[in-house]
Amino acid sequence: MTAVGICVGPTERGDVIAAFTSAVLKAGGTPLLLPSSVGGSDLVDDALSRVDVLLLSGGGDIHPAQYGEERRTTLDAVDSQRDKMEVRAVVHALHTDKRILGVCRGAQLLAVATGGSLIQDLTSEGFDGHIDERHDRGYATLRHSIKAEVGSLADNVLAGLDHVNSHHHQAIKDVGGLLTATAWAHDGVIEAVEAPGVLGVQWHPEALINDDERHLEPFRWLVHGH
Repeated sequence: MTAVGICVGPTERGDVIAAFTSAVLKAGGTPLLLPSSVGGSDLVDDALSRVDVLLLSGGGDIHPAQYGEERRTTLDAVDSQRDKMEVRAVVHALHTDKRILGVCRGAQLLAVATGGSLIQDLTSEGFDGHIDERHDRGYATLRHSIKAEVGSLADNVLAGLDHVNSHHHQAIKDVGGLLTATAWAHDGVIEAVEAPGVLGVQWHPEALINDDERHLEPFRWLVHGH
C-alpha cells in the first residue's frame, strides 16, 4: 500500500485529522502522521524518505514572512515552525518526485513554497462567501460553485462536481513559478493549482466523502497516481 505522509499542526482538531486519515484509508493508502514538531531539515528529510507521497492538510494561516510580506490583517493560528517544516517537506517531495496533494492551507502552502503569495484576508479585499462567520459554524459547511479548466487534473478529480465546500479567509494570489491555476470560484478566487505530480485544492474534500464518493478522487489520485 502507498504510505501517505500527512503533515499536521500541533493544534489541529481531532475530527479534522480523523477526516484526512479516513479519506486516505478509503482511497487505499496507509496514513502516517508527520507532526510539525518533527524537527530540523535533516529529520524532515528522513521522515519524508519513509513515505511514498505527501498530503498537506488544512489548518491555520501561513505567516506572511514566508512570502516576503508584512502582516496586514488579523491572522489565525499562525505556526511558523509548521510553515518551515512543510515548506521543507514540499522541497523534499519535489526533489524526490513524490506526488503532493495540498488541501486548503495545504494548497496555499504549495504556492508559497514555490514562490507564490497569498491574499491575506478575502473579505477585506472584497471577496465574500468563502468562510462561514457564524459563531456556531460547522466544519467547512459553506458551499459555492466552482469551474475547472477542461481536461485539467482539477477537472478530473472534481468528477463532474460543480459545487464545493469552503472554509477559508485566505487564498492564493500569485501561483509562483511552478503551479498553474486550473479552477476558480464564482468570483475568481483560485480554487485549484497544479503541476506534474502536484495538486492543491482550496476546498475540503475530506469533509464530504460520506456525502458523495466523488470527493475521494483527489485522495485516489494521490494514492494511485490516476
